[in-house]
Parts: sequence; C-alpha cells; structure tokens
Amino acid sequence: MKLKIGICQVDPSRRSPEENVGRAAEQCEKAARKGALLVLLPELFPFGPLPDMERACKAAGLTPVFLSRLEDAARKNNITICAGLPWKEEDNGILNSQFVIAPSGEPFRYDKLHLFPPFKETSVFKAGKSPRPLWLDNHGAELGLGPMICFDIRFPELARYYSVSGCHLLIVSALWPLSRKDNLVALLKARAMENQCFIAGANACGRCQDTEFAGSSLVSGPDGKLSAQAGREEALIVSEIETGTVSSTRAVFNSAWPRGEWNFPTGQKVCNVEAMRKTVKRRQAIGQKMVFTNGCFDILHAGHVSYLKKARLLGDFLVLGLNSDSSITRIKGRGRPLNPQEQRAMVLSALSFVDYVVIFDEDTPEKLIRELVPDVLVKGADWKEDEIVGADVVKSRGGRVERIKFEVDTSTTKIIHKIRKHSRDSQS
Repeated sequence: MKLKIGICQVDPSRRSPEENVGRAAEQCEKAARKGALLVLLPELFPFGPLPDMERACKAAGLTPVFLSRLEDAARKNNITICAGLPWKEEDNGILNSQFVIAPSGEPFRYDKLHLFPPFKETSVFKAGKSPRPLWLDNHGAELGLGPMICFDIRFPELARYYSVSGCHLLIVSALWPLSRKDNLVALLKARAMENQCFIAGANACGRCQDTEFAGSSLVSGPDGKLSAQAGREEALIVSEIETGTVSSTRAVFNSAWPRGEWNFPTGQKVCNVEAMRKTVKRRQAIGQKMVFTNGCFDILHAGHVSYLKKARLLGDFLVLGLNSDSSITRIKGRGRPLNPQEQRAMVLSALSFVDYVVIFDEDTPEKLIRELVPDVLVKGADWKEDEIVGADVVKSRGGRVERIKFEVDTSTTKIIHKIRKHSRDSQS
C-alpha cells in the first residue's frame, strides 16, 4: 500500500508560537494538496527547547489551543498530523509529547521516554512511562506507527519494540543540533535498516537559544536509502513509501528480535559477590547508577513484582541481594524457605527489571552492601530509614536511600496462611 508522507521542517525562532502553528497548518494544507496523508512536525515545534519550568508551564498552557487549531487542519484537509507539543498533567507534571491528530477522533499522545540532560529536560519534564504503537487505517489496510522523540532514537530497544509489534513506520519528531547532524542521519537510517521498516524524521532548523539545529529531516526505507531529505532551511518535503515492502522484507530476514536464549541471558544474571563487585565497578565507571535491594522472595507475588519494578526505575541497573536458604531458616524458622535458593534466583532473574541476583549467607545484607557500594539503597516504606541496614554506609559514600510503598497488600506469610486455611477448610 502506498502512502505519501509530508515533513514540515520548522525554525521555531522565526515567529511567535502562535504564528508557528499557523504556518504549520498552512504547510499541512500544502502537503495535502501534494497527496500527503500523514504530515510530521518537529519536537516542541512552536517553541523550540523549554529549558526551565516557567517557560515549560507557559508553553503547556497553550497546547490545548494549538491542538484545536491542528485538529481543524486535519479535518479540513483529511490528513493525519503528528506534532510535538508539551502536555501538562493533572498532577502538574509536564510531559514532552508527540500528538498524532487524525481527521476524526481524539488525538493520540506519546510521551518522550528518554529525556535529554544537555537541554535540562530531566529537571523540567516527566519521562513517559511506556512505548505506544498506534494503528491507523490507510485505505482499508492497517498502518502501524511507532512514535519516537529526538533522544529516543539513541535507544534501539524502543524501535525494536515497535518493530516486533508489527509497526511499518517509525515517526520521529526532533530538536537535533547541527553539531551532531551526522549522528541524526546515521541513527535514523540505522533504526530503519535494523528493524526492516520505514522511518520519517521531522527536525527543527535555525538557531534558537544559542543552539543551531541540523534540519536534515528525512524519509528512509528499510534498506537505508533516503527517498527525501531537507537541507538546513525551513522546508516542506513530501515522499511516497510502499508499506507493503516492510512485510516482504521481513519475510526474507527479520533481525528486529534475535532468536535464541542469548537475547535474554537469565543464567548470567546470578553472580557471586566477587563477579558482582567487578561488574558494578565497570558499570559505575561509565556513569551508571546501581540500585540495590534485598529479601527472601520465597514465594514471588504481585507485591514483590510491583516493588522491584519501582526500584529498577531509580537507577540504571538493579542488583538484588537474595537471602540464602540457611539465612532464611535462621530468620524465619524451620520449614522455611519453601523454595530453595537456586530456584528462587532462577525465578527472580527471569524478571526483565532485575539485572543481577547475588545470594548472601549472612542474616543481613550489610557485608554485601559494603562490598558493592550501591548508589541507591531501596527498602519498603514500612522501614524507618534509621532502621535500614546499610543506610549509613550508602549515605556516607554519597548515595541515597529510597523507601517504596507496597501497592499490593500481600506477603509470603499471608499466602502460606491462606493455603493452610484452605487446606483445613477443605478437610473439614
């Protein structure tokens, strides 16, 4: 199925935000006259970068008005518009978002997952929570879109997720600087080639807040060949793609999701203390933050999963200290653990958000914490900070302690009691 894509390359500094939106609406109409059914606009296109909270709040306040203007343009021209705009949530958090505005229905919103520290995004925006593939009708055929925003394209796992979900086209809005123009082009082409899909990237141009942007908006095919590319000035480019070639290319070879156990090496997650110490040191040396927590995890339940998932979000990799069988017996008494340490470690290592498991034999993880030197030490919110083993060690070395509230009211002990009660009831 053929699809014409328009890309509107904008210089945010040339006009006021209101004028930029008006200009974008005009360009969308022009693209529609050239046959485009999908038109892309850059990241935060009416404003450029938003490096402080005051400007971001003011900009987000204009988004509902701008969305309404773009919705009118989408309906009038019977096109779908993809536009980068800030969004303010009810809890006052601000998101760097990409809206996909179809001729009918509510706009679809994807929130940027990977915030860009040099533009101070981490202090202004909340990060998005998950990828959001989108499925549109293209003359009776389903068209899968994978939204991405600027820095996102440096993370191939996101493009891979969209690819294995069945998306045909990755849509990227960006504020990419001229100093790294070659990176932009190379990364966009790479994401298309490694996932056997099309990619369309809309970047800003001009100079805004001491940053000159690269322009170079483009459309690339699964083979990495460019079907259209803009220069460094404001421009509208329109390119036709054949989405059917995605399926035919993937039928020949599909490298987006490698086969084999190596792609999820759970066996390598279980480490002894010495190996773990070396791994932590290597990863910390390149700027990664290690999160540490510990526990028995005798019967893995929803409370554990929720807790561990939250812990992983506090840093770059999660190390789980697992009490050995003998340690649990001393703490919990005879009859525990129910599951031996090797099986508990196997189950925990199968969780995607657990990076490493280290079994320790002491009653507390203090010795292990001194060995590994976590950047973030995590325990449940039911623990007071001055009661958390190793808290003083972590803080004395520049780390921090986080207490996580359990969202699911359950525990291994409660599960055991329920099982025993059910057994008694069934026998009576």
